Amino acid sequence: MRRTILLVMVLALIGCTNPFTKYYQDRTGGVDLSTWPNVILPTGEPKLFQGSNQDTDIETMLENGYYLVGFSSFNAGNVNMGAALTQAKRVHAEVVLFYSKYTGTRSGVMPLTVPDTQKSTTTLSGSTYGSGGFESFSGTANTTTYGSKTVYTPYSVDRYDYLAVYWIKGKPPVFGVHVKDLTPEIRQSIGSNRGLLVNVVIKNSPAFRADIFKGDILRKINDVDLYDAHNFSAIVAKFAGQKVIVTILRDGKELQKEIQLDQRK
Repeated sequence: MRRTILLVMVLALIGCTNPFTKYYQDRTGGVDLSTWPNVILPTGEPKLFQGSNQDTDIETMLENGYYLVGFSSFNAGNVNMGAALTQAKRVHAEVVLFYSKYTGTRSGVMPLTVPDTQKSTTTLSGSTYGSGGFESFSGTANTTTYGSKTVYTPYSVDRYDYLAVYWIKGKPPVFGVHVKDLTPEIRQSIGSNRGLLVNVVIKNSPAFRADIFKGDILRKINDVDLYDAHNFSAIVAKFAGQKVIVTILRDGKELQKEIQLDQRK
């Protein structure tokens, strides 16, 4: 009975706060996805999948045209994964990938105040003087005392590291790659500061159809040299819908590819 009461109390406390909301970290830069033209707002319920390898899963989602919305990360006991779907709807995510890793068991005792009712019986006897002389009497009186007491109930809770990653589907891209700045080692090996490293190629995009590969170094689009990954999207947007010449470096050889870029949807 005591353990049942304790379990109800713990579940009530857990239910007060959604940990997937409390520990959520945005990765959109504060963008309101409901008004962002680059994504497709989901119309149905979010989908929840168990991830396997985080790095591989991220690359796969990017290849399939998804944008990272944000993630929730925390350590706790058993949680209801339905709460992750609640947070997904809140941030307009279509897909949630979740991960959990057992980190140990926490044991201890918890004080619990319970009612303490005590009953006592008192025997009464004696004599009284009346019209007929002395008369003897005897009887009992019941007394109830209401109070409380503290008991200590043992508990044992398994703990896990939880991670939920939220994704939204993007509209068809103009070019179709994710890039990052060159490392100092790559700059030195190619003898140039010019270029951006292709990290992901989105499937069925213009870059994908033109056989741009992960690991290629983009040097220029038409006559525009590429140096900064932060400005890459803006440069690509200027050529939306046009046929361009993309200069790449692959295995130390410079190649040129003519690519028809898509219109911005």
